[in-house]
Amino acid sequence: MHMELKRNLPTNNNWESSFYERLSEYGEWNYKAFWILHLELINIAKNINDSEIIERELATILITLQQKILNLIVAHFNKKDIFKISNLKEEELFDFIERFEMAILGALSGVVIPESSFDLVNPLIYPNSSEI
Repeated sequence: MHMELKRNLPTNNNWESSFYERLSEYGEWNYKAFWILHLELINIAKNINDSEIIERELATILITLQQKILNLIVAHFNKKDIFKISNLKEEELFDFIERFEMAILGALSGVVIPESSFDLVNPLIYPNSSEI
């Protein structure tokens, strides 16, 4: 369960080509890998019952991945840091940050904001969009 989420952790044997691996190793925001991860986060959120307590392992993975990705984003904006996300404009990055943060919060809270509320939509949810 939560295979894509776990795949994004460097300790996973199948880490290569995951969203986090591409971002951390190459400074590349891999759109397809991001949307796959995003969809899994949304599915986790949808499967949480209101009264359900989140497993410690899942919460740890979510917070760990969030922290690692946000650390890279902070490094990207730090003029003294050599890390840069090479394939996104600043405005695009802010849109993706919002989508990532909302998906993580949803996975922790069980609250899913409708996809239609965002300008940047997941093409795996709305297949007619052109983000992949």
